[in-house]
Amino acid sequence: MNILVTGASGFLGTALVKRLLEKGHKIYGLSRHPPAPAENLIPLEGDILQPNLGLERLPRDIHAVHHLAALHRLGKDNDGSIERTNIEGTKNVIDFCTANHISQLFFTSSAFTQGRNVYERTKALSEAIIKESDIPKITIFKPSIILGTGQNFYPGHFSQFVASVVKVHQRAELIRRKIEGSLRLPVLEPVFRIRGNPDGRLNLVPVSSVVEAMADITCGGVYYLTNPEPPTLRDLVAWVGEFILLKIEMKPYFKATPLEAMFEKLSSAFGPYLLGDEFPSNIKECSPKIEKTFIHETIKRTLLSS
Repeated sequence: MNILVTGASGFLGTALVKRLLEKGHKIYGLSRHPPAPAENLIPLEGDILQPNLGLERLPRDIHAVHHLAALHRLGKDNDGSIERTNIEGTKNVIDFCTANHISQLFFTSSAFTQGRNVYERTKALSEAIIKESDIPKITIFKPSIILGTGQNFYPGHFSQFVASVVKVHQRAELIRRKIEGSLRLPVLEPVFRIRGNPDGRLNLVPVSSVVEAMADITCGGVYYLTNPEPPTLRDLVAWVGEFILLKIEMKPYFKATPLEAMFEKLSSAFGPYLLGDEFPSNIKECSPKIEKTFIHETIKRTLLSS
């Protein structure tokens, strides 16, 4: 099959293109900064915000489109770029498929379409727009929080959350050592509390499992590319704390210290996800599994890249 992939040079796009090539497909990799050409990989410089995706010369042998290009920010959309890219870009992809008689569209949405921020709302609306289109065959993928692997590193939302913990803790550690050194007090083991549901589950899924499913699924429909056995938030914060030598507890209610309040402000975009979510899954088993060793390796890569 000849497939055009939008966002081909992004984290998920790079991993998916590689897997699709391995399965024998011919790929047109579209991006504002397209990937390097390779066997059966034809780079296309384009932009989903432009009519006809910004393409002056259009390949005439495209059978399907994988639409991945999007902005994945969880914060406020002050300049409107999230809404413009995710919604208007999707409309342009639909128009492109319709105008060029491309009968199959694969759309990468998100498992998180509850409307808790602009990103979630744009993904939910994009799904609705695609379902109302005239494209004959539509496949919607709904991955959860995708984590990179050793082969495909990604400083995504989970890594950003961990980096926020480290940033706040490093500042606190300097102050604590100064006080303890001046007063000659014994070294303390402070507890750092994070507001959330310790029994809730944060659905983290490795990119390897996501792209394997995306490359294998050819039928129309909606598919949740989520972890069937996600870790609890209690376990996750314990694993994070163990690696960065900080005792972390997750609690739903507590009076925050100034340091904890600083962290809540710094990481406010992550707040809704610390309550946990429950999703169905069309992935039977994640490989590798999201366990302590995997989380520690993820944190290590995050800290080394910062």
